[in-house]
Amino acid sequence: MSDANPSDEGDVWTVLSFAGELDLAVAPQVRSTVAELIAAGRARLVWDLEQVTFMDSTVLGVLVYTMRQSESAGGGLRLAGTGTQVLRLLRITGMDGVVEMFPDTATATSASAARLS
Repeated sequence: MSDANPSDEGDVWTVLSFAGELDLAVAPQVRSTVAELIAAGRARLVWDLEQVTFMDSTVLGVLVYTMRQSESAGGGLRLAGTGTQVLRLLRITGMDGVVEMFPDTATATSASAARLS
């Protein structure tokens, strides 16, 4: 589910790539993976959502958890490739103004990345 991608500035972002539906069935695994990565000192996380077709509120809660935990550990959370359904959920909940979103993982892992509006 993850791999480390160094940015052009030498910073390392860990990319969590997802596909299909993100719902109650996968939420515990995602949360556990995030906790393990942060405990291992990998607090700069990118969620690659390009292949995600559905995301429910349970995973949205894990996203908030990820954002808070990564920031507390001196890192951060970025989203890459948010599709229409995921973007709609983020807009409805107001998360689109809170979490950084980028068009793709290459841009998200770049230290000089420009955030999407």
